[in-house]
Amino acid sequence: MKLDKELYRKAYELHQQSSDAKLVERAHLHRELSPAEAFKQYVDLVEFVWRLCPEPSEWQRKEKLESLNRYYAAIQRLEAWRRKHGQAA
Repeated sequence: MKLDKELYRKAYELHQQSSDAKLVERAHLHRELSPAEAFKQYVDLVEFVWRLCPEPSEWQRKEKLESLNRYYAAIQRLEAWRRKHGQAA
């Protein structure tokens, strides 16, 4: 079976034009949204992504807590150094 190159080229060009038209339409719709509507769309997107994300494993939760504890310990040491030397960190 031989591919008709000219037909393929035309189909590809029409597909590109269709895609470009959809992008332009999206841009126009985006500008017409009120701030409240845009924020609602953003919230809906965030909720959708949260539903896709699985719960972290027990190990991941433990690692995150340990990481946060190390971070806050470092901040406390930095604050103690700043108070002792009377300088901004």
